[in-house]
Amino acid sequence: MSKPTLNPSSLQSRLTYLLKTWPTDAVRPSSVSVQSYIQSRLQPADKSTPAISESSANALTALLNDRFARVYPLSPKLRRPASNPDHYDNVVREFAEAPNRDWFGRLKKRLAGIIRLS
Repeated sequence: MSKPTLNPSSLQSRLTYLLKTWPTDAVRPSSVSVQSYIQSRLQPADKSTPAISESSANALTALLNDRFARVYPLSPKLRRPASNPDHYDNVVREFAEAPNRDWFGRLKKRLAGIIRLS
């Protein structure tokens, strides 16, 4: 038995919901963002169905709802390794700060990295 497929308007509304609720990534260029992918797959004026499969929409919805993180949680040892327990917290903080850093801040970070490595 095959699974029942969604009608095009229902799939269209799911894609619109995903487009509105997907978080933006300040570091990733907008040309390769998930929003631009979904936007390119929305129903064009000349077609009656979106150019995306139902399984792809289901996968995007699962990622948006963190379904895989709940089913397969990371162990604390992997999240906070003994050698550097704050490493991943520092990476997340750096990704949050990087897009808002001005020219002088970027130069200061680069020089600090060069001096630290020397």
